[in-house]
Amino acid sequence: MDALVLIATIPVFISLYGIVKKQRFFFLLGYFLFSFLVIPDEISRYMDSPDISHILFATVFGLQAILTFPNKLNYDGTKVFKSFGIKTMLSLFLINMIAVLLINLHPESLVDDVQNNGQTLNIAMIIHGVFALIPLVACYLMLSNKMEVKSN
Repeated sequence: MDALVLIATIPVFISLYGIVKKQRFFFLLGYFLFSFLVIPDEISRYMDSPDISHILFATVFGLQAILTFPNKLNYDGTKVFKSFGIKTMLSLFLINMIAVLLINLHPESLVDDVQNNGQTLNIAMIIHGVFALIPLVACYLMLSNKMEVKSN
């Protein structure tokens, strides 16, 4: 099993902690850290085999890093913050669903020997699947006004 896949579970737990405790900073931090595991890995894979999918994957997760750059802003309940938050959550959902689909449709882009690395692929799909579902929970919490409103 690829060690990077095991390390990638740490940001998942950071984001899960953020959603359970309703702490936006930790929620975003997990996604941000995860992006910086994917980006260098995909760039190094591109250097090994110049397949454009690696650059595209790195770019998509670069977008995720930009969207999730952690800050100390609190959810203040305004329409602007809510609108931006929902757009961000849906973007994170789409980015990670694309990752699940790419791993499923093109497993050779993630591992060299697909036959012997099935477990790595499954764990990678689970990680991206969890990262795709967490923003939907955050959207639900925002839309149902279950997020604690704090002043900045």
